[in-house]
Amino acid sequence: MSEWSVSRRLAAEAFGTAMLVAAVIGSGIMAERLTGDGALTLLGNTIPTGAILVCLITVLGPISGAHFNPAVTLAFWMRRSIGLSLAAPYVAAQIAGGLIGMIAAHLMFDLPPLQASLTARTGAGQWWAEIVATFGLVGMILGGVRFNAPAIPWLVGLYITAAYWFTASTSFANPAVAIARAFTDTFSGIQPLDVPGFVVAELVGAMLAVWFFGWLLYPTPARSARRCANPDPEPNEHEGRMTITIFHNPACGTSRNTLAMIRQSGETPEVIEYLKTSPNRERLVELLGVMGMTPRDLLRKKGTPYAELGLYDPSLSDAQLIEAMLAHPILINRPIVASDKGTKLCRPSETVLDLLPHPDIGPFTKDDGEVVIDAEGRRVV
Repeated sequence: MSEWSVSRRLAAEAFGTAMLVAAVIGSGIMAERLTGDGALTLLGNTIPTGAILVCLITVLGPISGAHFNPAVTLAFWMRRSIGLSLAAPYVAAQIAGGLIGMIAAHLMFDLPPLQASLTARTGAGQWWAEIVATFGLVGMILGGVRFNAPAIPWLVGLYITAAYWFTASTSFANPAVAIARAFTDTFSGIQPLDVPGFVVAELVGAMLAVWFFGWLLYPTPARSARRCANPDPEPNEHEGRMTITIFHNPACGTSRNTLAMIRQSGETPEVIEYLKTSPNRERLVELLGVMGMTPRDLLRKKGTPYAELGLYDPSLSDAQLIEAMLAHPILINRPIVASDKGTKLCRPSETVLDLLPHPDIGPFTKDDGEVVIDAEGRRVV
C-alpha cells in the first residue's frame, strides 16, 4: 500500500495551494506598500511566486504529485495518470486551500478576511493570455515527466516567473488561484465577474497542451517503433522485407501464441526475452509513446508485485510507474510487437495479425485449444 493515505495527499494539495496563494497575494500587498512603481510591484510579486513553487513542488511532490492546480489535475486525469475518484477531491482541496491562503495573507497584513476585488481582467486578449499561459505550464510539466522529472519544480517555478511578464494576464494559469484572487481587493485581485472567463480559458489551455504535447513528446508510430525495438539495427540485406520484433515471455501462453502466428506467417522476428534483456527507460517510454499507452495501461497485475508495491494507487505519476517497471520488468505486460505497420500490445494474441505483412496465415489454434483461424482460413470471432 502507498505510504501516503488519501487524506495526507489531499492535505498536501490544500496546504500547497494555500501557501501558493498566500505568496501570490501577500507578495503583491508587500510590493505595493513598498513602492508606487508598477513594474517594481510586479517584479516583487513575480519572484516570490516562482520561488515558492520550487519549494512546494520539491517538498510536497512525493506526497500528492504537487498539482496545486485544477488545470494540472485535469491534464493528468486526461492522461489517465489519476482517476476521477481522486481527481475530484484534489480539485476541491485545491479550491479550499486557495481560499485559506487568501485569508491567511489578508490577516498577515491586517486586512479584512474577505474582500470583493474591483480589478477588471476581461476581454479576448486576457482570455487568450490565460490559454497560452496554462498551455505552456502544462507543457513544461508533461515535458518534465517525459524527460527529467527531478527538474519539474524548477521548470514550473521558472516558467511562471517568465509568464508573469510575457502574458497580458500576468499568468494566473490556475483556476483555484483565480477563484481565491476574486476575494482580495489588492494588487493580485480579479473581480468575481471575470473569474469564469479565466477558468474556462485555463481549462482549454490545459486540454490543448495534453493533445499537443502528447503528440510532440512521443515519436510517430512506424519509424520509431522500429527504432525503439532495434536501436542499433544491422544493415538489412533483404531491403524491403518487414522487420518485426517481439518482446516475449516464453512462460506466457499469449506470448507463445503471438510468436507462433508471426512465424507461421513466414516472418522471422527478432525475439527479445525482456525478463532477461530488460528495456531501458528511453526504450520503454518510446514504446509507450508509439502505442499511445500510458504506463498504467501497460502494467501487468496478475503474477506480479503489483499489489505489494501499491501500484493500484491512482496518485502515482507516470514516472513512478515507469520506475517500478524498470525495477520489476515482470510488471510490463506482454507481448509487445513492433513492425513496419505499427506497434501494439498483442492481447489477445490474434491482434498481431494486424501487424503482419501476410496475415492470411492458414489454420491456427492456440495452446489452450481455442481456434483463431479455422481449416477454411476464416478468422473465428
